[in-house]
Amino acid sequence: MKTRTKDHIIAWGFLTPALVVLVAFGLFPIGYAFFVSLHSWRIKKDAFVGFEHYGKALGEGHYLLWFLIGLFLLWGVSRLRSALSSHHAASHRISALLYVPVLWILLSLGLDGMLDTGDERLYNGFKVTFFYAVGTIPIQLSIALGLAYLLFKSLRGKGVFRVLFFLPYVTPVIASAVVFRAIFSPHPSSIANRFWELLGFEAQRWLYESRSIVAVILEAVGVENYPVWVETAFPSVALVSIILYNIWVYVGYDVVILLAGLSAIPQHYYEAAEIDGANSWQTFRHVTLPLVSPTLFFLSMVAVIGTFKAFNHIYILRTPGARDSVDVLSVAIFDQIFEFHNAGYASAMAFVLFVAILALTFLQNRILGKRVFYGE
Repeated sequence: MKTRTKDHIIAWGFLTPALVVLVAFGLFPIGYAFFVSLHSWRIKKDAFVGFEHYGKALGEGHYLLWFLIGLFLLWGVSRLRSALSSHHAASHRISALLYVPVLWILLSLGLDGMLDTGDERLYNGFKVTFFYAVGTIPIQLSIALGLAYLLFKSLRGKGVFRVLFFLPYVTPVIASAVVFRAIFSPHPSSIANRFWELLGFEAQRWLYESRSIVAVILEAVGVENYPVWVETAFPSVALVSIILYNIWVYVGYDVVILLAGLSAIPQHYYEAAEIDGANSWQTFRHVTLPLVSPTLFFLSMVAVIGTFKAFNHIYILRTPGARDSVDVLSVAIFDQIFEFHNAGYASAMAFVLFVAILALTFLQNRILGKRVFYGE
């Protein structure tokens, strides 16, 4: 008994410094940001306003309530789907179908009302952040996986290639972003415009262009009459330029992590696949992908969190001509503090972003985590 007590004391002695650091630099800033969001806080703390800032940001409360009820019912329907393989599969399917119209009404009314009564800058920030994440993560991970797989095989000078791929990640952001500003300059002699003209198209404004990338491409190939929604349903040319920068920077980091994951795969799996007559694609599909899936899952989670928190390079690459089309939520929060001097409202927006990242991480873990192969 005394030995166990002594072990517990020693364990807590080692854990206490880490807990102190977590509370001081993790939990306290979150709690303090929530405290600031409840006040009218400009240069200094002013009147207590409660949840007024959240209502201003998200919209009227009853619309938010409808939307949350719709999400809760959606979660309930997803739970019902897990019971479809039981003896009452037909009744569960009918119950789930009856929920669909209710879900559609609650989610659409709630979301439309929130968009109409909430802060346009908040929801525009969410839209731009969504475009940024969707345009970055799949391409970035696909390129990184392909490069890592090539380097994992017998390739001459792969140590040199590892260093070259990792260089963009270790290069200071301010230096690489300034170079990309020159590459995607609207000047006709910029590298991006020279390449674009080689394809037979006219020079573009790139980082200064707020129009949709699809609209610009359609006009470049001679399509003048296109639906209005094309301008709002796709990222701007400026945001696509920033996405290319992000992919260029972080592919090297992903390659290094994936190489570590590939190196951990036991060689006898590949030997067994070769004995069974599997070709290169079959080996990659049925051996490499499942065994490297934990590493891919980790990188995807880090990428989602990173894209939703992205700020530095976007702030450097943003231009007056395309501000709204590239202002992710982190940049919008920054503007609220340093341009409009409204720290209370900015803290409310930051807390909304924090909750959104938590929810996305939870959903990603619940949905994609089930597809990850951790071995027998």
